[in-house]
Formats: sequence, structure tokens, C-alpha cells
Amino acid sequence: MTLQPPSPTQSNILTALRSFLLAVLPAGTEVVQGQENRVPEPIGDDFVIMTPFLQNRLATNIDTYADVSFTASIAGMVMTVTAVEFGALAVGQLVFGVGVSALTTITALGTGTGGVGTYTISATQTVPSRKMASGSETLLQPTRVTVQLDVHGNNGAENAQTISTLFRDDYAVQAFKASGFDVSPLYVSDPKQLPFENENHQIESRWVIDAVMQANQVLAGLPQQFADELDIAVIDVEAAYPA
Repeated sequence: MTLQPPSPTQSNILTALRSFLLAVLPAGTEVVQGQENRVPEPIGDDFVIMTPFLQNRLATNIDTYADVSFTASIAGMVMTVTAVEFGALAVGQLVFGVGVSALTTITALGTGTGGVGTYTISATQTVPSRKMASGSETLLQPTRVTVQLDVHGNNGAENAQTISTLFRDDYAVQAFKASGFDVSPLYVSDPKQLPFENENHQIESRWVIDAVMQANQVLAGLPQQFADELDIAVIDVEAAYPA
């Protein structure tokens, strides 16, 4: 089983937020991620530090399934797919079929990229051409993500007010949508002034805002078996079978 990282990732979420901030703040305002070791604060007078600190589940998982039915043969660790009835094959999926070893997994693409072609599998075996199956499950968890924004500089109060105003507007919704990630702004806290002591023990102006977003994070790659086809064998009820 090969699970893919939840998508959108934290990096995707911060990228969407940063794109919005850069669009609404004055030119030259730097926006960087916090909690980085051995990195000094930005040189400019005005800058914003993003620090994610909370993720809350918003709803029960939304599960979806993708079935795959195909015709293939296996020789050694190579599976050759000659026809795909429906669905698409992918790395990490389990392969099911009569004669196929348990827990056989697609480990790499060959000439096939989801359809007809060759694939590398996890176990050496020999299986003649026949109907096989695969499939996967995808889980979506709507998540509330909170990122602390530390707004530094002489214009910190004005920049914090700009963020607070536009984050609760349709402008932010459209800006996040343009990022291409499934992330939407929800609300922000009221800006509060918390003095910051820099590396020179000097006090700097800092306004703090909590930006709250919804990220519909998808976890893909869970194998799922489907009952698409049955192989029926006749059992002689008159015969004696060992216990």
C-alpha cells in the first residue's frame, strides 16, 4: 500500500495564503514562513511571518471509490495489461484475480500509464491472461487550518487592518480560488499589538492576526477490493472431504 500525502499539503495552503498577502500588501513587503532555524528576520521595514499552529476537523470523512477492471497476464514481476474495461491503474494499487498472489501491488509504471501497457509488481509469479481487478479508496477530510500572521514594521497597524478587511471579503475568496488549491478563507481574528524583541534586544512593533481557512484535504492510495466477477466451482456433495 502506498499512501499519497494529504492534498492540498501544508505547503500548498501557505502558498495560497502568501499569494493573497502579497497581492494586498504594499510592494516590497516580504511574506515568509516562521519557525525556520538559523534564518534572520527579513531586512525590509515591513514584513509578515506565517506560522501554522492548529488544524481542526470540520466534518466526518467523505469516502469515494474507484474500481478498475482489466485483462492482463503476469510473467515474473511484470504485468502486461492488454485491455482496460474501466478505471485506471496506478502505483500503489493492489491487484486481485484468480491465481494472483495475495497483496500483489503495482510498484512502478512501465509502458503503461493507467491503461494498456506493462507494470512492475511486487511479487514474482506466473499468471496467464485473464480478467483482473484493482481499485482504490480516497478519503476527504474538510479541515479548518489556523495560521498566525505576525505583521511587523512601522506600517504594521495599517497592514494588519488591510488583511483583516480583505480576508473577510469576496476578494479573498477569488484570490484563494486563483491559487488552484482547494483552500478557502473563513475568517480572521481581530488584530492585536504584541511587542517583539529582536536579536539586538530592541523592541519592534508587531500586530498579530489569526487567519483561518478551510482546506479540503484528500488522502488517496488506500487499496479497495470490488466484487466485479465471481469464479464458480462445483462441489460434489456426495464426496467425502478430509476434516
